[in-house]
Amino acid sequence: MPTCQQCGNKWGWIEAFFKMFTFKKKLRCSSCDSSQYVSKKTRMLLSLFIFISLLIVPLMSYGVPKGYVLAFEIVAYALVIILMPFIYKLSNKDEKMW
Repeated sequence: MPTCQQCGNKWGWIEAFFKMFTFKKKLRCSSCDSSQYVSKKTRMLLSLFIFISLLIVPLMSYGVPKGYVLAFEIVAYALVIILMPFIYKLSNKDEKMW
């Protein structure tokens, strides 16, 4: 679970889940009110998960039924959304992606 780098407060799953959908660069710690940022490593890992799940779509051209591909995509996205708060790591500063 995400841990504030300023005060060491460990965020709960629900708090982390709702904060990841704010689409803001800066996240506020509910304990010390300091600015926290999603780490560069976490952002790269999450983009990799999304990229891998998109690679499944071309399987339709190899004869895999569309229903199987759609079901796999839905399950994959649901798992990523549920597991995302466990993957989140925070940083005190905004790290550039590249």
